[in-house]
Amino acid sequence: MRAEPPVRGVTRVQAGRRRAVAGAAMLLLCGGCATVPTSSIPRASREIDGRDTLSQPYIRMIATPPRAGALPEDVLKGFQSAMASFDDPALDIARRYLTPAAAAKWNPWRETRVYEGKIEWDRPPDFTKATRAVASIKGTVVATIDPQGSYRSTRGSLEQSFSMVKVQGEWRIDSAPDVRLLSADDLSRAYRKVDLCFPPSTGYPGLVVDRVWVPIEPSRGVAETVIRRLLAGPTSDIAGAVTSAFPRGTDLNRITVEGDTVVVDLTAAAETVPSESLDAMKAQLVWTLGDLVTGRTVEIRVNGEGFQDSTLRFKPSDYARFDPNVLGGSPPSYYLQSGRLYQAKADKGGGAPVQGPAGGQATKYDHPAVSGDEGRPQVAARVTGADAGVYVTDMAKDGQWREWIPGKDLTPPSWDRYNSVWSAERAGLQQTRVWAAAGGQPQKVAIPEELATSHVLALRVSRDGARVAVVADDGLGPGIKIGTVVRVGGQISVQGLYTLVDPREDQKIRDIAWRDAADLLVLSEGKNGQELTTWSVMEDTTLSDPAIKFDATAKIESIAAAPGQVLAGDKDGTVLKYDIDKKDSQVVAKEGASSPVYPLG
Repeated sequence: MRAEPPVRGVTRVQAGRRRAVAGAAMLLLCGGCATVPTSSIPRASREIDGRDTLSQPYIRMIATPPRAGALPEDVLKGFQSAMASFDDPALDIARRYLTPAAAAKWNPWRETRVYEGKIEWDRPPDFTKATRAVASIKGTVVATIDPQGSYRSTRGSLEQSFSMVKVQGEWRIDSAPDVRLLSADDLSRAYRKVDLCFPPSTGYPGLVVDRVWVPIEPSRGVAETVIRRLLAGPTSDIAGAVTSAFPRGTDLNRITVEGDTVVVDLTAAAETVPSESLDAMKAQLVWTLGDLVTGRTVEIRVNGEGFQDSTLRFKPSDYARFDPNVLGGSPPSYYLQSGRLYQAKADKGGGAPVQGPAGGQATKYDHPAVSGDEGRPQVAARVTGADAGVYVTDMAKDGQWREWIPGKDLTPPSWDRYNSVWSAERAGLQQTRVWAAAGGQPQKVAIPEELATSHVLALRVSRDGARVAVVADDGLGPGIKIGTVVRVGGQISVQGLYTLVDPREDQKIRDIAWRDAADLLVLSEGKNGQELTTWSVMEDTTLSDPAIKFDATAKIESIAAAPGQVLAGDKDGTVLKYDIDKKDSQVVAKEGASSPVYPLG
């Protein structure tokens, strides 16, 4: 869990243990109306605009102002409902439930707090004679969303009091916290989980995912809301690793559909994009819009006219090479057997030794990693003994092993898409150094003190090169930390380190693997056997993977992952492949097979 200042009304008791609130838009309306009093029922409306095929159906909750003579309980429930209405983006109706002084001071934009709970009353004996009342919302905070849209899974108690007074004979709230309180159902109706895409700051032709949760304003719709959030820039978590191809000052005029073409009309600043950044700008747009533009053509206009006096029209498929997951749909997979690296046969068992020394037996090595260079891939592996270190060779007949990172106590290597090999070195008791080597030249990576003073057991760089996951033991047991990789002027650093999986003495973390740009697989073992869990690293929460279940007797030693696929090597020398979409598995290799691997990560 990321370290954050305490918030009023919340006591955190456990981090990173709540499931993500589902992002589905379609919920039963009765669930949202059950807690809303008849004195202030919000009007529910399902938005499906058949004329605009870019629209997606969603539920609108249209709040109404307080009615005359409403009891305090009705006022608080009405206020609670009005906070969940996104037909009123300024929350003017919600402010009408407050006294004038409280309405002027209330700032709900500091944080959105998602809770599960109910209203409890310190009820006076007779509301008709009382001049003051107090109510509390009690329950559990399951998540927070900051003004940038960053979602943080959390678990803590919520006890928020609201005092009420009579103003000209009507009950009004005279003290409201500077927070927007939403139930889990409110969040599902009103927010969308969006993967914003930004080019890396290195200028490399690719994209990095920045996941946010955004409220959908019905007057704008999903697509417009998403594009406006994209133009606002990345969150602070990833800002040091990315940039934006959209020129500063670019804004959205409108987005429309003309036949099968999605027309994005931008302001004049968009035309100042350098020619070398134009492809990245188009890729940002289509990858962020995702399924909304799949199978369509996209056209960028400026103030209703052509882009730079011409037609700028393109298809999302033209920018497949910018895939933030980096790997294509059917990446090659590899495994070790009898000291050799094999490439597995597609959809068949077995494989063939790769070309070059990695496919031979002259050098004893373990934990191979494969680069993402499709033309001439490289293999990095850890060598122990007198010549210990991380060695690299080309996957070619003329390849030779070369030492890239020297050291006797190194973690298994990990490639990023910049053709750099990463490894962490144990430099002493609770002392760690991290290295990144390109072209055989190791470079020390600047790391936070909390990482430098822990024992790093494993390190994996995300395929987009923007994040690093480490299994570290700081004396309390192994846990998992996530950091942002920042590259400035030839120097590399890990910043913004936070704990994804808390350390526990009864927990062993066997292996980790990046499944895609946003999700990390964690193979752990505890009292109840082994478990393979998917963590959303940008939401600090676990995801459900019903297709990947191990029985209690499973003895998996290592894992590898790619979008939609998982490889697992067990203690008996068998490598299995799990297809998440097909929900089945198959044997890749037996008889001493181990160390499965996909390119990068």
